[in-house]
Amino acid sequence: MWRTFGHDKAVNLLKRSLAEGRLSHAYLLAGPHQVGKMTLALDIAQAVNCLEDDKPCEHCGQCDRIARGLHADVQVVGLASRGPGDGRSRVSISIDQVREVQREASLKPYEGKYRVFIFDGAELLSDEAANSLLKTLEEPPAQVLLLLLTSDTASLPATVVSRCQLLELRPVARSAVAGHLEVHYDTDGGKADEIARLSDGRLGWAIDAANRPEVLERLSEKLGAIEAVARGGSEKRFAYAADLASAIAKDRDSGRRELDTWLAWWRDVLLVKNGVSGFVTHLSSLETLRSVADALSSEQLTQAVNAIHQTADYLESNVNPRLALENLMLELPRP
Repeated sequence: MWRTFGHDKAVNLLKRSLAEGRLSHAYLLAGPHQVGKMTLALDIAQAVNCLEDDKPCEHCGQCDRIARGLHADVQVVGLASRGPGDGRSRVSISIDQVREVQREASLKPYEGKYRVFIFDGAELLSDEAANSLLKTLEEPPAQVLLLLLTSDTASLPATVVSRCQLLELRPVARSAVAGHLEVHYDTDGGKADEIARLSDGRLGWAIDAANRPEVLERLSEKLGAIEAVARGGSEKRFAYAADLASAIAKDRDSGRRELDTWLAWWRDVLLVKNGVSGFVTHLSSLETLRSVADALSSEQLTQAVNAIHQTADYLESNVNPRLALENLMLELPRP
């Protein structure tokens, strides 16, 4: 039974490939943060090692050990994984980690049919690591499956992308997310709809928010901070820009998500301004959104949304984050 939900196209393609015995040696699972890439990767690892006819069964010893993270032949490689360089904070997946994968890939599977290596955050491969991995992608050992997970395909070398079969995981429909939370996580209808709106189609985030109240609490704090900065003077805005630039230097994905929250908040204000509050993402902030919408014109709000888009493009082009964010703070209107 595939645990992956909302990505039927990818799952059906993999089922056909398994049934016909033409599974690729490497897959690139691409999609937003927490959209379901790791769940699909573990489903694939179970499917290729499952002992039953209906794969993955989730009940045999192979599936169970993979689900519990105990399988000797299934390995996750990423910033948090153990290996060469333990004890030091990493900002990229190193060539030493890739070499260790290559060493283990040359060995026969220990307890299953396939050795499966999951690169969590493949866009974080250093240039050396990506070039080294390329050799394995070009000449893959038998009984080895490589799964590269990324939220930023453009940051990967084209040579790496071209040697993988691409599976794009798109955001799941809001109604489907809400229904899934109601049926499988006993979330009441109103709460499920609220979380589904906030999830932006990322089922993993939605499940996390349904199970852990602190997720929504942190988001509420972040929205409060955004409102305070939006209403604040230049000193407050520039201090925030400096802090966010520092965060981006340490964790680009985290910084981008913060900017996404800014974009969603200003979009909500624009929706309220134009009388379509039913499409608002942050329903619990509706009173604040109305207050800001009343204080600004539609032109100012459109300018804010465009300015955030432009800043995101600047950051993708490796413009100095602090300069880009300070410029954004100057462009955003003050309610």
